[in-house]
Amino acid sequence: MTIPFALRGPIPAQYDTNSIMRRPPSQRIQQEVFPAANDCRWTSPRPTFNVPPMRLIAPILLAVLLGGGGCRTVAYYQQAVTGQCEMLRGQSSIDALVEDNATEPALRKQLQLVQELHAFARDELGMSPGKNYTRYRDLQRPYAVWVVCAAPEFSTRLKSWWYPVVGHFSTRGFFREPAARSEAARLRAQGLDVFVGGAPAYSTLGWFNDPVLNTFIHYPEEQLAELLFHELAHHHLFLAGDTTFNESYATALAELAVARWLEKRHGPTRREAWLARCQRAHRFHSLLFTTQEKLKAVYGVPRPHEDQRAAKAAVFEELKTELRALSRTNPAFAKLAQWAERPINNATLGAIAVYNHRVPAFRKLYENSGKSFPSFYSSVRKLMAMEKTSRELQLDKLSR
Repeated sequence: MTIPFALRGPIPAQYDTNSIMRRPPSQRIQQEVFPAANDCRWTSPRPTFNVPPMRLIAPILLAVLLGGGGCRTVAYYQQAVTGQCEMLRGQSSIDALVEDNATEPALRKQLQLVQELHAFARDELGMSPGKNYTRYRDLQRPYAVWVVCAAPEFSTRLKSWWYPVVGHFSTRGFFREPAARSEAARLRAQGLDVFVGGAPAYSTLGWFNDPVLNTFIHYPEEQLAELLFHELAHHHLFLAGDTTFNESYATALAELAVARWLEKRHGPTRREAWLARCQRAHRFHSLLFTTQEKLKAVYGVPRPHEDQRAAKAAVFEELKTELRALSRTNPAFAKLAQWAERPINNATLGAIAVYNHRVPAFRKLYENSGKSFPSFYSSVRKLMAMEKTSRELQLDKLSR
């Protein structure tokens, strides 16, 4: 979005459906913050550039200035450049922090866990983590970035923005909350449904070595493992121009990888508990996907706007009623009642769908690959090599 690499991060806590099922309220659903290039494929980590970041960023800013787009566009790219440069400053080696007696014990314990997860990703999952997540950065704020996405009032399709080098993408990312809130207000004034909130992490897909951040380092073991495995999944395989493919693949891989981690580290009981929580999350997501289909049917019928709004509100109220009922009848879904009281709109559902819509297909692909991660990666690469229409048809078959 802002520079020639993809930055990605989680959806904020207030719409974190996975936190309802298996995470503390401060954690996340994965959400694309900045986009990746549209017309190339990466199947291994991008090179890390050992040059000052401004030397990488300046050509992109120049393209913005020469290409026009107005003061708002220039200001947007300037904040992104500043934010990424800030992210690169003040990092500390995790190895050094672990060895330093002055490091706070709770932090040292979590950093040691990161080291173990890093080795597990390399040795057991067959990934190539490189130097990612080998350094620590305390941003002195609760989120790494704030994300904004939007959708038309009567459409489930997310609005997209165009960026130099990377093309169109459906999110806007900001390193400061006031800027994100200002953009959200501007979009609402245009009559759009808007989603905005903080995200604790993002990935540069190998353009830089991504650090561990204070915004997620104190997550419980399962959630920290899931976040790191998800991010590293993007470093390992990434299909530019297909966000739903990338995020669903990474979400599925992370769930499966955490299950493998827990079984090896803690035994089958902890693994089964994790998988049960994943299944509850999948059930919740299926309700949201069903709601999207109902909304598509509503929006597909020509009618006056007031009638459309009434029909739309009825669909969302039906979803909330289902969530409340599920929370009452099943203690495992108790927090759904809280989620049902929050604002839900087209942008909310669209953001969640991007990260979960194809998860069942990728889980099935893993099973068809003999539950072997190397074989799974090979199968994913075959999908990546297909033309998009053929790839979507194959994913549809896997989802049945």
